[in-house]
Amino acid sequence: MRALLAGISGVNKDIVVANLLDRLCANGDISASPGADGYLDPLIGPDPREFFAASVEDVFEQQGDDLASTLAAFRPRYQLGAWQRAGLAIAEQMEDLDPRHSLLATHLTYYTSGRQFSLIDIPTIRRWRPDCIITLVDDMLDIRAALARRDAERHTNFQLRLREILAWRSAEIAMADLLARNLYERRMIPHYVVSVKHPAEMLYRLIFHRRRFPVVYSSFPITAIRYEAGRRDSVDAIRRELHRRFIVFDPLTLDEGTPQVFDKAQAAYADGVREITITADEARWPLDNAGTLKDGLPSAFPMSLDPREALEVWDDMENQVRHRDLTMVEQAQCVAAYRITMGGRLSTGMYSELMYASHTAEPARPVLMYADPEDGGLDHPFLRNFNHRTYHTTEEWFDAIANIMPVDRDNPQRPLF
Repeated sequence: MRALLAGISGVNKDIVVANLLDRLCANGDISASPGADGYLDPLIGPDPREFFAASVEDVFEQQGDDLASTLAAFRPRYQLGAWQRAGLAIAEQMEDLDPRHSLLATHLTYYTSGRQFSLIDIPTIRRWRPDCIITLVDDMLDIRAALARRDAERHTNFQLRLREILAWRSAEIAMADLLARNLYERRMIPHYVVSVKHPAEMLYRLIFHRRRFPVVYSSFPITAIRYEAGRRDSVDAIRRELHRRFIVFDPLTLDEGTPQVFDKAQAAYADGVREITITADEARWPLDNAGTLKDGLPSAFPMSLDPREALEVWDDMENQVRHRDLTMVEQAQCVAAYRITMGGRLSTGMYSELMYASHTAEPARPVLMYADPEDGGLDHPFLRNFNHRTYHTTEEWFDAIANIMPVDRDNPQRPLF
């Protein structure tokens, strides 16, 4: 399999590649070991015909181009030529080696001085022969922290406001979707938007073994139980089991709309305070980086933030949250819904996801719902508005999900945009 990894600065594609290589080695797909930078060097790797990884931006700099100054200048012909030279160098290596598996990383769009632009050359990418495109994403606060950390270490003088991060992320996703639909003349290839907080095993399965596992969107209450540790632990236990058994798109891997951050920013702004400190517990549902695609990276928190930066982005962020969850429904074959009436309260977020899966998605996605009789509220009239099957033991529920046939790799989902 050959995957193209896209994503804006700050998603740490090199770490993602290193963690995917760990999974390939651990699961016996390849015998090679990753280098210190996450990429196998074809000159020293054990067998580059077995696996090949490369980054356009790394090759770009190896060829003597200063990426930062080149992108900052308005030299469109030179910039296009520099990207093409790097891309062709990768294509020629791949054609010589003909690797069984490959991961090729690049920005599909660039952002500098308030300007978004693309340098990709489609005929060059076509020579890479990717089977799928993965757009890597992360919480906007994590991206902000990663850029600040890189600036402190390398003096890049490149930092972005939260609204710029959201805008660039949207452009990168849109470009990836356009490329997936138009790279080859007679067929589309799958395009998946994947948060780097997913387990590394999830993306490993999605790229290399998606014909073996059902692809599932996990739906569960979030807002109503965010600050209830017991119920949160119950959801986390189910999440872990779903990830162990299937390929799971998990909405909690991109969690950037917590009310606590907004309320804190709003109160500080009203009091004339120009800096607030955001803790990990305030920023998101607790998730550890261990075992994820960003395993090995430090936490982004605590973080200092101008409250005006949070307030100016909030409406756009909330719109993206709604769209993001429905995008993940589109990327899955079915929806695994867990306790929609947990605590006797109907989860409105889950309800909108299940209605979308049942009535709007094309084709409609099966909704497989686990209901705990202790929750109550299962006679809510809204639950009759979408097609679903209900299970009252988790093992029956897991078995039903397992019976969903894995997706055919040559029959990707419809375009996301």
